[in-house]
Amino acid sequence: MWLMLLLQPYCAYGFGITGSAETKQFIKNGGYIVQDAAGLLQYREQDLFVPASTLKILTCLIAFRQLGKDYRFETHFFVDQQKNLYIKGYGDPFLTSEAVLEIGKKLAKRGVARLGSLFLDESSFTLNEETASRENSDNSYDAPNGALAVNFNTLPVHVARNAIITSGEPQTPLLAMMMEAGSGLSPGSYHLNVATLPQPGRLSPALRYTGELFIAQLQQAGIHVQKGYSRKFVPKGLKPIYIHRGIKSLEEIIRSCLKYSNNYVANQLFLACGANLFGLPASWEKSRRTFTLFAEKTLKLSPSQISVQEGSGLSRQNKISPVALLTILELFKPYSALLNLKNNILLKSGTMKDVYCYAGYFPQGNNLTPFAILLNQPQNNREQILHILHTAHRLRTLSQINQ
Repeated sequence: MWLMLLLQPYCAYGFGITGSAETKQFIKNGGYIVQDAAGLLQYREQDLFVPASTLKILTCLIAFRQLGKDYRFETHFFVDQQKNLYIKGYGDPFLTSEAVLEIGKKLAKRGVARLGSLFLDESSFTLNEETASRENSDNSYDAPNGALAVNFNTLPVHVARNAIITSGEPQTPLLAMMMEAGSGLSPGSYHLNVATLPQPGRLSPALRYTGELFIAQLQQAGIHVQKGYSRKFVPKGLKPIYIHRGIKSLEEIIRSCLKYSNNYVANQLFLACGANLFGLPASWEKSRRTFTLFAEKTLKLSPSQISVQEGSGLSRQNKISPVALLTILELFKPYSALLNLKNNILLKSGTMKDVYCYAGYFPQGNNLTPFAILLNQPQNNREQILHILHTAHRLRTLSQINQ
């Protein structure tokens, strides 16, 4: 009897068909779905909504399927007869200051000591200046993607009260770019999106950042570059003297991407998937085709249920229905432990202006019940809806056990 009394609020309004009155009061424009052993809890489950960062679950799923959990990005290094060093990038999202210093040490062990020029080759990506979001901002999470980029294309700068400018992190040396960028900033610590920095020369700020960091870290490893850096393709026929395999495996990259909801990393994965299926150079269009094919052939979803423009969730042109997100979550179950655990719920959030989403699983013993909540409205009521759905799920599960 007590169990029926507890369940009554969740059954009285036809919860499994149209959504309960308790959830509807929190929804102006949104939908949800939960599928457990007792059936479905759902509301507007077929309608399309902007998913924000919950889309990263799909990006990570396709990356696992396309590339494999042990996949590592590569960066290739070449030296010509004039002792010029060529660096050709293939989209490693974790080409950090630490990784660049380690590369310098590896090159030094191979006898590299003095170099003429440093040449940067980013031809494995053809992005045509397109960015993930049409609303690109100066936020670090809006940093541009590229084949050869360092430190997630964000520049760490610290400005002291006496106006002295230093690097914003100990592992990254002070660069000329930092001095220029910091000269107009108030005291404080910053991680600057390189796309927002001035472009006085022919090189993009992103490629300039790569050149300056490599020269500084090579110097620290005992390698001197005499003539600076510029953009230049690797000559045909030149063989690499060193191939750097990324410091993180794909599984480690995805764990970090989901934990910190890193948009830059998600779109490096998005672009890598397209290149894997359709060949280099990577492009936004190849990756969109890859995701469309995966949705149609593997997920059995139509364009009326999902439309993907990029892999991070930054674009408001991304659209997905709650039932489509549930389908993705079913296939993502083997990787569910990579999601953050919050109040005993495996959870991925998605947040933008007027977009508040949750997706993940309600763990129950060895079982995982997937759920999706997509709100495209000014009111952020996802916590209330999540609580109601989680409570209903637990009571329904208890009811099934006691029958």
